[in-house]
Amino acid sequence: MGSEVEGPRTNRGARTAAKLRAAAREVFGQRGFAAARVEDIVAVAGVSHGTFYTYFENKSAALDALIDATSVDLLAVVDEPWEGDDVAGTIEAVIARFVEVFAADADVIRTWLEASAHEWHFRERLREVRNGYVDRVAEQVAPALAETRHSPAAAAAALVAMVEGYATEMLSDDDLEQRERTVATLGAIWYGGLLRLSEP
Repeated sequence: MGSEVEGPRTNRGARTAAKLRAAAREVFGQRGFAAARVEDIVAVAGVSHGTFYTYFENKSAALDALIDATSVDLLAVVDEPWEGDDVAGTIEAVIARFVEVFAADADVIRTWLEASAHEWHFRERLREVRNGYVDRVAEQVAPALAETRHSPAAAAAALVAMVEGYATEMLSDDDLEQRERTVATLGAIWYGGLLRLSEP
């Protein structure tokens, strides 16, 4: 599996690396991971093959660099405070932030999911990041389920899967009203489900 190459540590080098990442993102979004080629990325970036290989070992390394940024954004959502007197509103706000990251990085996430179906490295990265936010949700729901026979980890995995499934399959960037309605619905399902699970 490829890795990112140490590029020049100059402002110009940083701009070139950013241009290559943007080009890779565009190509992956249009062609998918399997069909994308380094030739396509350098053509969009307007640089030579040699320049690409100064920064990335291969197209997998370019995708890794994009995943790095998306992973930080996803984990930042669940690391934000969950406190608040309005539990239903707090849950809905967390879901809304999660969906916003998926919307902003939809092309990267779709490419990541495609690559994870074929390459162990990307599957492991996906599992690691997903486990990070599932664990955080489990921590939040654990007090509500403490006196029940229900597993916080299982509840968290199911709740996250609902949001993740919507965000990866049905999310439309251009229909914000529909997104808001769906986020409200998912928040109500989470809240209602947790209330039901917390009953003796």
